[in-house]
Amino acid sequence: MAAFLANVGVNSAHAARSPLFGDGRFVLLPIPERDSWAPPMLRLGDISRLAAYAPAAWRERTVHLDPDLSAPTPTYGDNCRRAGRAFSLRRAASGDLIAFLARLHPAVGPAGFHVVGGLVVDDVLADVTSDPGPGWWDRNAHVRRARATGRWDSFWVFKGVAARSRALTKAHPFARREAEAVFGRNWLWRSMRSELQTIGSYTRAVRRVEDLGEEWLRKICLP
Repeated sequence: MAAFLANVGVNSAHAARSPLFGDGRFVLLPIPERDSWAPPMLRLGDISRLAAYAPAAWRERTVHLDPDLSAPTPTYGDNCRRAGRAFSLRRAASGDLIAFLARLHPAVGPAGFHVVGGLVVDDVLADVTSDPGPGWWDRNAHVRRARATGRWDSFWVFKGVAARSRALTKAHPFARREAEAVFGRNWLWRSMRSELQTIGSYTRAVRRVEDLGEEWLRKICLP
């Protein structure tokens, strides 16, 4: 088995920020979609648990809620065939862990990366080029978008084991020490770049992890 680390949620390019509270709790805000709203896509204002933490101007925006770990069937999707950042996920198989990393902002102080949840792969819907019909994938953001726009662009959807896939109650910091625990000490930590910038650069693409790094992620993510 292996683990994969995927960077999710809004980032420095977006006006919205995912808040980190003083007790470690957090809210992960999804990235906006490029397409205008059409059913069955989601508007941020339709997701009450998230809308209160976003700029008012975002509430009518179509958003890409992925991963969706609160659903009865947790899912995560990506363009593993077409997007270089997701190529490694084509190797994901049943029992593997996809851990989710997000940029969170405390009320005071700088932003930082945190591990915010994980999905243990149960099944995979691969290379989706036409509507697969009803199934466990119905709530996934990629399926919603494709049904609204008619663009079935070879995306993949990963089904999570419900009992072992979850958003963490409290975010787990992921700074240089944690990055080296997972990936070893082969990253370049240049003095002209912050830890946040270095981690963001190295995790822009989904990274496959084995051995001690996988063990570390499983300890953090799994109930």
